[in-house]
Amino acid sequence: MKKPGSGKKASPQKIRSHFMRDWIGGHFPLDLNRNVSDASTFIEDILESVGMRGGLDEDRVKEAWKSLAGDAIASQTEPVSLRKGCLTLKVLQPAMRFHLEQLKPQLLRKLQSELGEENITKLRMTLG
Repeated sequence: MKKPGSGKKASPQKIRSHFMRDWIGGHFPLDLNRNVSDASTFIEDILESVGMRGGLDEDRVKEAWKSLAGDAIASQTEPVSLRKGCLTLKVLQPAMRFHLEQLKPQLLRKLQSELGEENITKLRMTLG
């Protein structure tokens, strides 16, 4: 496609652009990725909003609990959630829950030293 009187030949890209503009009846945006953001820029904010500061993973929490509690207690308990710094442990026996409630301040301190004070701020136990 040649413009009258220009003497220069239009590039295939320009020809396509003109054809598409005429066919659709409007212009395409110059940069289709202009308003697209990389998801990684938002991940930290999303994790923070759901209480996953620092990005502790489930395996790390379970391993820390097992090493801290020992095999006997770990077989009767399981970390089930960590939300906004509150670690919830599911305890199978009421007597074990009572025992762990008595040890809660020491357990919390040990968990904080292992996983970080900013990650574990509270310890909660439920029967299950």
